[in-house]
Amino acid sequence: MRRIGNLPGENQANRFCDFLQTQSIDAKASSTDESAAPASTPHDIWIRHEQDVERARELFGEFVANPSAKEYDVSAEAARQRKQRSQEIAQKLAAQKKAQMQLRRNSGAGLGGPGQSPASIPVTIGFVVLATVIGFITNFGRPRPNDMTAVRVMNALSCVDEMTYQTTGDLTASIKQGEVWRIFTPMLLHGSMMHLAFNMLNLVFLGGVVERIHGRWFFLFLFLVCGGIGTLTQILMPYSWGGGPVIGASGGVLGIFGFIWIRPKFQPGYPVEIPPIGVMYMLGFLVLCFTPMMPNIANGAHIGGLLTGMLIAVTAPKTL
Repeated sequence: MRRIGNLPGENQANRFCDFLQTQSIDAKASSTDESAAPASTPHDIWIRHEQDVERARELFGEFVANPSAKEYDVSAEAARQRKQRSQEIAQKLAAQKKAQMQLRRNSGAGLGGPGQSPASIPVTIGFVVLATVIGFITNFGRPRPNDMTAVRVMNALSCVDEMTYQTTGDLTASIKQGEVWRIFTPMLLHGSMMHLAFNMLNLVFLGGVVERIHGRWFFLFLFLVCGGIGTLTQILMPYSWGGGPVIGASGGVLGIFGFIWIRPKFQPGYPVEIPPIGVMYMLGFLVLCFTPMMPNIANGAHIGGLLTGMLIAVTAPKTL
């Protein structure tokens, strides 16, 4: 909150705060001396949201110049708006609580909770198992030269066929030739056990929520679209910007994070909400990947996936 000035007495302070309420500015008045009579004690005016401070200061100056003007006789309207706002908040909380209860009845868990059984998230678990198996088959992106099965699997799932890339130098060459699965299959490849574990844990924690709330088909759509756009972003970016080959499900996982992060802001009563510490954790990881501490990271895939998930959260129907 930001203090913008003070007014002489409780009545004037409340009168101005009522006016700010009708201007969609959240404000409060507080006495500068709690031991004195409120009617004669100066009251500080506090603005709750930083983006409203400049406008509130302008209105404050106008009010001080003529506090008795009729335009400030808005106490009844301010009271009505406050009541309406309180009702909206109560309805939102009630809807969210109802949705959470329904979610728990259906699957026994909240955001990544202990009741999240494999049977309730079959697509999520299926991807985790498949990616894990492929990780061990390909020796986590480094197939042994004499292991032709690993070499073939790695080559088939990469964003570009190795021979095609050696001939063209174009990471999109195989996709242009019609091998469109290569937009999505790099999500199954991982460069280390830690890379795999990090992505799969976050996928179960976040993706499982989406699958339980919206069903397996929407989860599959969200995961593949975010991961696919992440792949395209990474391989289409110039090398000077960090573009290059891509492996891993991070784009899809960050897309799911972006969806769950943004969706409650556009769908009142959405049954889950990522706590601020969780948002800081994911965004902090994203920023850390741009530093020398974490080299050779497909940041294009991360950004592409995240923004896609956020966009879907905004545009998807509320009846989803």
